[in-house]
Amino acid sequence: MHRLATALLIALAAAAPAGAEPDLILINAKVFTSDAGRPAAEAFAVTDGRFSAVGRTAAVRRLAGPSTRIVDAGGRLVIPGLIDAHVHVDPPPPGRPIVSPGPILARVAAATQSGPGWLSGDISVAVFNDPKAGRTALDAVAPGNPVILTATPGHEILLNSRALEALGIDDRIEDPIGGRWGRDVAGRLTGQAYESAATLVARRAAAMDPNAALEAANMRRTADTYIRWGVTSVDLMAQEATLEGVRAALERARVPIRWTVYAWGLPQTAIEDAWREVDTAGGVWPALTRLGGSKWILDGSPLDRGAYLLEDYADQPGWRGRCDFTEVQLGEILGGALASSHQVALHTVGDGTAEMVLRVMEKLAPASQWREVRVRMEHGDGVYGDRIARTANLGIVIVQNPVHLGRFLVDGGQTYQEARWGARAAQFQQLKSLLAAGVRLGFGSDSSNAGPDANPFLNIRIASSDPLHPDEAITREEALIAYTAGSAYAERQEEIKGKIKPGLVADWAVLSQDILTAPLETLPATTSLLTVVGGSVVYADARQNLVAR
Repeated sequence: MHRLATALLIALAAAAPAGAEPDLILINAKVFTSDAGRPAAEAFAVTDGRFSAVGRTAAVRRLAGPSTRIVDAGGRLVIPGLIDAHVHVDPPPPGRPIVSPGPILARVAAATQSGPGWLSGDISVAVFNDPKAGRTALDAVAPGNPVILTATPGHEILLNSRALEALGIDDRIEDPIGGRWGRDVAGRLTGQAYESAATLVARRAAAMDPNAALEAANMRRTADTYIRWGVTSVDLMAQEATLEGVRAALERARVPIRWTVYAWGLPQTAIEDAWREVDTAGGVWPALTRLGGSKWILDGSPLDRGAYLLEDYADQPGWRGRCDFTEVQLGEILGGALASSHQVALHTVGDGTAEMVLRVMEKLAPASQWREVRVRMEHGDGVYGDRIARTANLGIVIVQNPVHLGRFLVDGGQTYQEARWGARAAQFQQLKSLLAAGVRLGFGSDSSNAGPDANPFLNIRIASSDPLHPDEAITREEALIAYTAGSAYAERQEEIKGKIKPGLVADWAVLSQDILTAPLETLPATTSLLTVVGGSVVYADARQNLVAR
């Protein structure tokens, strides 16, 4: 079904009348098209919201009619609209944030002095796993306040007894598919919620907030931040709300950029429940938004040692992490992808999880069928060695997050790669080898609410230097393609957007500096001077003289 829809969209893209007067022509630019057929140009024309011509300034300018607006880029770099292929928009946790410094129990105790009500904060994985800071300890310092603490990677939540009670969670609750509740030897809840159990907690907590417009405000604020970088599309991994909730929030937000939504695979009783939510999500989505498919968290993060490895963690012998689903359940997830018109995105970090995904896919269907489905592997850190060729053969797209390449420190000041993977660290998170083997690569930031890590030019700098293994760094041009055409391909929209090419939607940006030649360390300071979505200006830097005349 998705192939028919794509064909219809391609037909619509080519439906502009031949010889129609362009609405806008951009001239005197250094145009990076992300199109292998014409990688560079000086000018382009836009007609009815789509690129209608690309080429040299003199040739394109001759297409202008009496009403055509002319934009002189003054030699600046112009690129296709950037596509952040992996983002989150998280509502704030309930109640008052815990902001005081020091050990967590002391911070919680201090926060209770402000009176009754929910208290929320972030904690390290070490604190989450420390029984001295667990439910019982939280109860002792906050007997009257519900407390919710989120571990740094976002895969675990710690609650005290008041919070469990307020959320309707007691010792009788069963482990959800794809997650679990921490319990003591007597079967009593410890307050720890892992993976899909943590997602259930987050959703129940978010539903307690009577200000439903807050989520819409976060979405609009996120979009407004992105357009100042020239980002014109995002892929939202919708963790803390149902599809109906996300659609309603996007309707209220009236976002100025394109959003593709991936529902969180959160089955209540069976894997097919989550697929049913996606496949029956009818109705009309707001302008510039669409439903992409379903995302499934297959394992955790190396930060919390939750990623499933083929060998023991270097800093925890005897432990290899875990996959959140059995191989049978993974087969049901991927079987749902084969039957659905929507796409599947699999959070896959460890090499053990990557191996399981490839093995199950190879058993279920021939590679030719999988290439049509176009499975997304989010992160894909453990794809190395012979798994690279197998990934390419199956047509899997890897959506990597360059900010994860060596920026996070753990105990002792080591990067998590050095601490968790040890001597094997150089094998993980490959970029250059993936591209060389023909694996399609998209880029996302894995940022929440467009935080600092969402900066696409920071991500491009990291991808083109790769601090842990520079031999796997890619060129700036390759990184920019991954952030545009590659991310469009990742969401099966390559015939719609991602390039400056006739027939595709006119999403583009004029940058404040040439990121292909500027000193590498200056890239994160780059901004957009003019951001255009579908031929409409959504952001213009008032300090610049980009005048349409």
